[in-house]
Amino acid sequence: MSKIISHPATTSRKRRAQNELEKASADSEQTIKTDKELKRKKKQCPNFRLKANGENASLSIGSSERVPLTLTDIQYLLLHSLLGNLNLTDSPRWYVLDRCEGIKKTACLILEGISIEHWNTYCSEYENTKNIFNDLVEVLTPSIYGGSLVQELALVPLSESEKDTIIQKYGSMNLALEARKDLNIMMKAVFPIGEENANEVVSTTEDKFPRTQLVLSAWQLIEENYPLPLKGKLSDAYADYVLTKDEYAPVTASSPLFGIDCEMCLTNAGSELTRISVVNEKHELVYESLVKPYNSITDYLTRFSGITKSLLSNVTKRLQDVQNDLREILPPDAILVGQSLNTDMHALKMMHPYIIDTSLLYNFAGERNRKPKLKTLAREFLQENIQMGKDGHCSTEDSLAALKLVQLKLSKSLEFGDAVHTNREKFKENIIRMVKTPQYALSIFNHMLEQKKSSVIIGCDDITGDYHTYLTQAKESMSAHLKKGNPKKIKLATVDSVDEVISSFTESAKDYNLTMAHLKLNFGADENREAMKKIDMWIKTIWDSLVSSSLCVIVFGGTTNSNGLALVKVKNT
Repeated sequence: MSKIISHPATTSRKRRAQNELEKASADSEQTIKTDKELKRKKKQCPNFRLKANGENASLSIGSSERVPLTLTDIQYLLLHSLLGNLNLTDSPRWYVLDRCEGIKKTACLILEGISIEHWNTYCSEYENTKNIFNDLVEVLTPSIYGGSLVQELALVPLSESEKDTIIQKYGSMNLALEARKDLNIMMKAVFPIGEENANEVVSTTEDKFPRTQLVLSAWQLIEENYPLPLKGKLSDAYADYVLTKDEYAPVTASSPLFGIDCEMCLTNAGSELTRISVVNEKHELVYESLVKPYNSITDYLTRFSGITKSLLSNVTKRLQDVQNDLREILPPDAILVGQSLNTDMHALKMMHPYIIDTSLLYNFAGERNRKPKLKTLAREFLQENIQMGKDGHCSTEDSLAALKLVQLKLSKSLEFGDAVHTNREKFKENIIRMVKTPQYALSIFNHMLEQKKSSVIIGCDDITGDYHTYLTQAKESMSAHLKKGNPKKIKLATVDSVDEVISSFTESAKDYNLTMAHLKLNFGADENREAMKKIDMWIKTIWDSLVSSSLCVIVFGGTTNSNGLALVKVKNT
């Protein structure tokens, strides 16, 4: 039998192949371990993502379909990242901040004077910024409605317990407003509202809680598609709308309620008003009228509206006449009540600051986006059967039903009839009050002092003075002294140049819980492209300076003609 003798070179090649195979196997196992470790760490890292309202404001959808966020929304995110779920009085409406307790630092750069138009026009100059941020949302610019960018970022809504503390100290919230001007954000920036009257603090009603707590806030009006007298792009759709009053009185716990309901038909121009009814708190009909549309009617919608051709045949009253009548009838602090009243306000082509919407007060499903019908609410809570006829709805009947529902709730409690409050215990901590207007607020710095958080605000002398008031009030505030212990510092840093603002920001970011830089930018049209490139580098410099698990928020403050932009991301490296 012959022996097979392996050639030395062949044996060496086999050995090398075996070694390479073993090494590849080891490398593969290490890669799998590394991937698993990275996935494990990623699961433990804080994370920011948009939910429905945020996606509706995202630049990923068309501008005509977008519903902008407000600066209050951005401010809410900042406070959430700083104080965690501790401070939540509402579930975040536009984002989810997973594992927020893992956020180590919060950084915010505010660029006043540039807008979403700058981003769209010079997007190619923002290469670094586009590589960093995926979530970009449009933000309503305060300058469009005469508001203050600093104020809306600096002030945060009060929790119910904080309101109670202030009421105990001053006797009433109205008196507190006189003593603490920073408490009142209300809607004065949007609507022409007069000054508070500190003498009118006693409610003349028998309500169990102030009816002002049911009035929709400004951002809720925007979210629920109510018309508001805003400038800029959002004003285009409301160009022919009118205010219910030239000037309003501040809403109070004694402001009168008026139930309103409208019926509409279809014309060749769309939906138009054909009937309106208004009832007062005594359930008296104070105004009712049929209305002749300006355009040719294509469908009377009789099965819903009860309106027929014969009913309107001799009617001469037009929409403008109704608007003039309502402007005359309604008092300056009237609270309008109705079921999904946004539809009626659009039919009337009128704008009003104080709205109570019954579709948001009562809830069977425990989910805010599932609104009950007025017919169902009347049956379940009023034990009344409405909309039973075959000849369409009665606007008087519907307006009265909505008013009765509000009066019933005011006689019970804020939680009455609301499954979000009564049946979903896990939401109790985060969703306490869906509606709480007027909005009273304390400085964001008050909250940070109380929780022993540190912050630094960096800017040139053209901006830091605006923050000085809030910092001073925070340090002197009685709320800051309700907690024991010495708070960490809140610092205001004024530097000489824009470049120094950025360098100071990068140096400070690791030392403070909140680092905020605010720049007022002013450059000519011929400087735009170079300016955008520079801003792109500022953003990259700031991002690179942040430690892992930092929340970074960049805000384009917008201009008087164009809305702003917010870019948000948690850095995890």
